[in-house]
Amino acid sequence: MKRQTPQLFIGALGVLALLLIASCNPRIDPPTQSITFEEVRELQNEFVETRAPLLEAGLGFEDTRDFWFSLDTLKNYIKYVEQEAKRQGYDNLGIRVYFAAYDEPQGNQEFPYSTVVLVPTTTIDGFSGLQKGFFPVQETIENLDSINALNYGGGGIPPNDY
Repeated sequence: MKRQTPQLFIGALGVLALLLIASCNPRIDPPTQSITFEEVRELQNEFVETRAPLLEAGLGFEDTRDFWFSLDTLKNYIKYVEQEAKRQGYDNLGIRVYFAAYDEPQGNQEFPYSTVVLVPTTTIDGFSGLQKGFFPVQETIENLDSINALNYGGGGIPPNDY
């Protein structure tokens, strides 16, 4: 029995060490602006039912309404924005998303005409910008035109509903 005691003790220490290592990575809570899949589906359905038909009637075709960027692209873009903003003396950073459109399809694809462009911003006078829901954007948030915007995400071939 004495031979098993050291093995049990070493095993218990190993489990304890694993628990300590696992607890070193603190849990990251979702931002206050995050929403559930159900809420996304409701918002997407509202767009499809109320806006998509008007756009399709006006354009004469069903346009792209979803866009994809890899996490690596987004992380790298955020690092780039932080680097350039720091170099230029800006802080209180954010990203504004603009809807945009090409005058013709890009590359060898029929779609998209629509696109989104991510533009770096800075806040003036300490405005936090943390709001939930739809509110007019405060005038104290300014685009940083001296830093490149991000475009060329992948556009879904319509219809590509949530």
